[in-house]
Amino acid sequence: MRVDQFVELKPYRRPRRKITAVDLGRETERHAESLKRELAEAWADAESLFAARDAEVIGTSGRYVDFETLPNQPLPDLTWKSKGIRLAAAGRSVDGATTGTIFVPDGQKDFIDGKLDEYREKRSAKGKAAHEKRFASIEHFRAARLESLWVDSRAMPEAGILTWWECWCWPDRVANLEAKSAAAEVLVGTNRLTFVEREVVFIYTNRATLARIVASTDAVAEIRLGRDDASFFTSDAGREDQGGWVDAAADRISQTEDADGVAVCLLDTGVNRAHPLLAPIFSADDLHSVDPAWEVDDHHGHGTEMSGLAVYGDLTTILPSARPLTIEFVGESVKLLPPDGFPPTEPQSYGLLTQQAIFRPEIERPDRKRVFCLAVTQENVHGPKATSWSATLDAMAFGGTDLNDLQQRLICVSAGNLPDGLSQAALEDWDSYEIEDPAHAWNVLSVGGFTEKGPITDLGFEHWACAVEPGTLSPYSRVSASWYRGVSPIKPELVLEAGNKGIDAIDASMVSGIDSLSLLTTSRDPIVRPLSLSWATSAATAQLTGMAARILADDPSLWSETVRALLTHSARWTPPMELALLGTAQKSERLLMLRRFGYGVPSIERALRSASNALALVAQQEIQPFKREKGSTRLNHAHFYALPWPIETLLALGEHQVRLRVSLSYFVEPNPSADAPLSPARYRSAGLRFDLRRRNEPQDVFEARVNALAAIEQDNVDLPAGFRDDGRLLGEKSISAGSLHVDEWRCNAADLANRNALAVFPVGGWWKSVADKARNNASMRYALVVTIDAGDVEQDLWAEAAIAAGVEIEEAVSV
Repeated sequence: MRVDQFVELKPYRRPRRKITAVDLGRETERHAESLKRELAEAWADAESLFAARDAEVIGTSGRYVDFETLPNQPLPDLTWKSKGIRLAAAGRSVDGATTGTIFVPDGQKDFIDGKLDEYREKRSAKGKAAHEKRFASIEHFRAARLESLWVDSRAMPEAGILTWWECWCWPDRVANLEAKSAAAEVLVGTNRLTFVEREVVFIYTNRATLARIVASTDAVAEIRLGRDDASFFTSDAGREDQGGWVDAAADRISQTEDADGVAVCLLDTGVNRAHPLLAPIFSADDLHSVDPAWEVDDHHGHGTEMSGLAVYGDLTTILPSARPLTIEFVGESVKLLPPDGFPPTEPQSYGLLTQQAIFRPEIERPDRKRVFCLAVTQENVHGPKATSWSATLDAMAFGGTDLNDLQQRLICVSAGNLPDGLSQAALEDWDSYEIEDPAHAWNVLSVGGFTEKGPITDLGFEHWACAVEPGTLSPYSRVSASWYRGVSPIKPELVLEAGNKGIDAIDASMVSGIDSLSLLTTSRDPIVRPLSLSWATSAATAQLTGMAARILADDPSLWSETVRALLTHSARWTPPMELALLGTAQKSERLLMLRRFGYGVPSIERALRSASNALALVAQQEIQPFKREKGSTRLNHAHFYALPWPIETLLALGEHQVRLRVSLSYFVEPNPSADAPLSPARYRSAGLRFDLRRRNEPQDVFEARVNALAAIEQDNVDLPAGFRDDGRLLGEKSISAGSLHVDEWRCNAADLANRNALAVFPVGGWWKSVADKARNNASMRYALVVTIDAGDVEQDLWAEAAIAAGVEIEEAVSV
């Protein structure tokens, strides 16, 4: 039996009590007994419903209980924080009675029973009953239902309707709601609203599933319908209040003391730093232009819009929030595109111009760490073959050509957008819309788009449909699904909110720029219209750049390769993406999915810290892939890691499903030669791979197998059967081209217990064959991130592994 919603009980209503001075003690005894009986009935009603629950979805840690007072009575204090007993929703009925819902953790019903016993039996010196202010006015206890937490003035949606819900949660319990929602394969919004005692989480599901999730966790205090979208701020009424919203948000801005050490650097159309939300972040000294004649102000609006998204993200959830806006970095702008009146840049100059744009802020502030945002692409130029622009970005990310003076850089690049005016039917041929130049560069983070936007709420357009469902690929985003998998990297690696499109009810064409389906950001006209709409993969790229800057500001010792690894490692596929990915057992088909939505949607929270049920290990190391000896160059070293798994805990978890995720990030020195498109080894300086020790595999056998794997340098050679690991979600063949590799193992916890060794080893590249001893013997940096995620189990994996002093290389073995 499944639980579709909280049970609606309609108990017999006794006539209301009339408390008099006559025999008050006896009345209190009867009242206490009645409340205890009703509390027991409410608990039993809920218990019977949850008895046959699906453990993966319904695993309640307590009960919601409704109460109702006599008319015109104040709200009784039924909160005991030390016991986890909390007040959820509260209100007043039409007859004046105060109503509310409390959450009571498992094991604490007896505590309330004890307090009711004291209320019944104990008297003060003046004859007042103990806890009288808590219980005397209460008329009834009863089992809660979903409607008990509903505090919206609008009607609750009918059963079966998919929509966005606002779950107003206790901040310290939000992780429980996220875990239960993930187990139920429900889309959870990436944005939050934060208040002093509540954190608002957005969930896209139907009423029945919401009821199951709420009943199975201890997080939700109140429920409302939907969420504000950009149309709230751009409507006729909202437009008049834009200045007030912006000023209120500006009053909440502060910067950390060391914010000046890290920057988001936008290569775009300039920035108008007069905007109240940008003035504290962008100094006049940090505004540059490739051509001084172009000046530095934003001539178009795009750069200012990207600035707001990089610093704050989507303002739709920032403006209504009450939390402080603490910014850990500063903003830089380099005007890359010429304003009107100047000749357009020739395509053959894109690479040189971008190189100059990157150098300008570095020359001014060489001591500052920065992340670059390039939300500009070359239309009608696509495909995996290197261009002068993409190769330049690869060279800039690698750090230059002088191996003794490399300056590695993290560059985020938009994937490009589908053309406007397409019909929805064109999405059936989505794979033909390839990623645009220079987003196919190996060393950059290429950013595509997904969307959580919908349904349409704009006045007069409510009958329009959305182009795609929330949680799926944005109808703006380009893909690389048509590229040959053996010689082209997976692009885009990450997807972020890029907005949705509406379907014109007359001609079924897809329409861009629908207010409620767009993101809200800063405008270049802060006086007349301080807020602007944004959409497409440029908006997604700006948001990711801001995430990267936050990670770097949190730990400036991180390499660019490591920030890239942490962002990618934090990503998760939405439920619709996961459904598509796991809907086939063919790894080649899964790879096709990856070329549409990459490794998923990143999370700044997951990137910044490890949750108590997720064990994250990070390493920054250098490796020498080749060694020249006696006139020949051969593969040199592999790094073997001893992973400090909490073996006893994993064994105790037994068949509980866990997820092991591995991310490996490094930068290659590009070689855009004529034959590079035929083999990744001709483009990259060297490649790196990783492998996990098999179950019950001795260490010496593992090392021998890695040696054999490293010797297979041709990416298109099929591995012998004994070398394949069927437990890998994506498989060895998913890691061929590119310089960022991710894979997962999903298995029983016990199966993972003794797979506690991992190898990072080199494969071929042009450094090995070139007649240059410096490169034959050169070293390269890499970042490795490994995570065990046990879902919503209570075992604290990190605490048990904390005794290990980080992740150290166990040994370096020649290959």
